[in-house]
Amino acid sequence: MSSEFKSFDRVAHVYDETRGLPPEVEREVGANLAALVRTIAPAARVLEVGAGTGRVAVPLAAEGVRVAAADISPKMLSLLRTKSDVVDVLLAEATHLPFRARSFDVVLFVHILHLVPDAAAAVRAALALLRPGGAIIQGGDDRAPGLRVQADYIIQRIVGEILGREIGTWDAHGEAQETCERVLAERGAALERVTLARWTGTQRADRMLERLARKDYSNSWKIPDEILGEVVARARPELEALYGGLEREAPYERSFSVTVGRL
Repeated sequence: MSSEFKSFDRVAHVYDETRGLPPEVEREVGANLAALVRTIAPAARVLEVGAGTGRVAVPLAAEGVRVAAADISPKMLSLLRTKSDVVDVLLAEATHLPFRARSFDVVLFVHILHLVPDAAAAVRAALALLRPGGAIIQGGDDRAPGLRVQADYIIQRIVGEILGREIGTWDAHGEAQETCERVLAERGAALERVTLARWTGTQRADRMLERLARKDYSNSWKIPDEILGEVVARARPELEALYGGLEREAPYERSFSVTVGRL
């Protein structure tokens, strides 16, 4: 396994707590995604690359869709296996998928392309697996402007101030989305944006600080351990002011959307 790939073994035990969808939203995403893939092929076979603990693969399979799930994290896949015995699970990198050409009708990427060292190569590897008329589906939770995004900017600024330098792109989701769409457009794919679910979530400053201190989110992994305590301490008063209190439940609108690239 390449050291450039970000294995989520280190946060597998908190992944569902920090990234999981509410149960009713998970079911809605599964049902609407199943309906979508059946417009591509009535008996669609789907591969999810970077499936993790199965927050999408499991509800999709529960809708009767045949799903294979690939990931580089053994611990994440172990958790997926406890949730479903109908999802085919395998350990594999996004750019080295051990399947024959034209094995799937749909290849699905959910919040994974920003984590691989070469997103374009991952999309091209997926394209090689598609049957004629197949599709790439890429997306996940939308990152609309709001308190969470502002809080991320605060933390990023503080890290830069302490280090005296920038530490690179903090949120690469948008860049990965653009890369995927560019590669699909080069192959002549018809692109469509589809929202699968909308709901209202809540955020709290104290929870965000706890997760920052534990490095629960991948964007915090680039923060050197020796300055993490100082980052948390300096961020605390700013996040408290931003959220209107450390324990205040701040509501925000959430959605789960995908870009469909049909060939």
